[in-house]
Amino acid sequence: MSERSLRLVGLSVGLAALVALAGACSSAPGETGAGAGPVVRVTRGDLVYQSSTYGELEAAVAHPIFAPDLRGIWQITVETVLTDGTEVKKGDTVLTFARGTVDAVARDRNTELLVAEASRRKVEADYEDQRIARSLNLKRAELAVELARMNVVEGVNVVSRLELEKAKVELSRAELALSLARKEVEVLEQKRTAALEGERIQVEAARAKVADSQTELAKMVVVAPADGVLYAPYTRLNWMMSKVAPGKVVSPGDKLLEIPQLDRFKANIYVRQREAANIKVGDTALVVPAMFPEATVRGKVVTRDDFATTRNERTGTSTPAGTLKELRVVLELEPAAVPLRPGGTVRAELHSVLAKDVLLVPLTAITEVPGGHRVTRVDGTVVPITLGQTSPTHAEVQSGLAEGDQVRLVEPASPDDAPGASPTPARP
Repeated sequence: MSERSLRLVGLSVGLAALVALAGACSSAPGETGAGAGPVVRVTRGDLVYQSSTYGELEAAVAHPIFAPDLRGIWQITVETVLTDGTEVKKGDTVLTFARGTVDAVARDRNTELLVAEASRRKVEADYEDQRIARSLNLKRAELAVELARMNVVEGVNVVSRLELEKAKVELSRAELALSLARKEVEVLEQKRTAALEGERIQVEAARAKVADSQTELAKMVVVAPADGVLYAPYTRLNWMMSKVAPGKVVSPGDKLLEIPQLDRFKANIYVRQREAANIKVGDTALVVPAMFPEATVRGKVVTRDDFATTRNERTGTSTPAGTLKELRVVLELEPAAVPLRPGGTVRAELHSVLAKDVLLVPLTAITEVPGGHRVTRVDGTVVPITLGQTSPTHAEVQSGLAEGDQVRLVEPASPDDAPGASPTPARP
């Protein structure tokens, strides 16, 4: 047989195979109806939701490093920082801040302390002078009383009655002056105690501020809280999304660095609100790291946020696409055979069982009509059905069908048909 004849035979066989394949695809296995569309069989099994989305790796356990809280200071500038990926030991210096503002505040507070201490010494000296003066006045009053008493005793039998009365009056006056002098000493001591207490409070307050400044100066040097490898996350610094670097202005409380433990990881993925309703805690997933596309890591859903956020809110951008609201889903990953890194991109294949052991029918066999849904049996009978949960491809049938029933797929509308003449397949 010639080469041309062989080619013709091969072409004939290929065409015959294509015709047979088209006939097989137009109906269920062994099931076709004259002049009708494909037929499918109602089955029983689990209703499964599957989706593919992207996310980011995060260490399950990490030691974060934040910008320090400083009294009265709302912005500080990074002066030096170790590069991302540097291996450090606990206590090593990993980052320093510019001390300009903190140094200026510390100098002012030291000056305030010196002024407060000088004021206290002055008050002590002033009251010491007054105490000496009051003490001398009291001593003179005591001597005057003693002298007046001696005059009264000596004049009892010597001087006239009038002179004696005058001596007694002088004694009373001296005793009164002594009483007033003692009172002045007591009042002065009370005033001195109160004044020195006020000065002591001022000095202690100034010392506390100086101590705070020393503490804040110590915060200008940040050390590693644990052994490990430094990682600089892409995070919000001073209300802008970026990574820490020398010269970067940050606010107290901003997350600057972290030292992750590289043996356990989780993946943060973001899904649309409508899709998140199909995902629950305990669902499984296969995670594929972007750096190792041939590797897969098993994961499990451990949390799902209750409130949605936009990409613009998370990343600090303002793009039109970033207005889409999404929910964060956290996957706990099993140990991986490949080295993972925080911040790495992953693709997660989620697998969620929406309903177990239920009747299943493809959505393409269901017609949505006012008040409910219906299907068409293989014999042409239209049957109303009640649906439960749905996935993107199948629906749970609660009533109207039984396992093994055969129904026809909804034929697509013809362009020549009048509006509304063709059935509308059910939407997931």
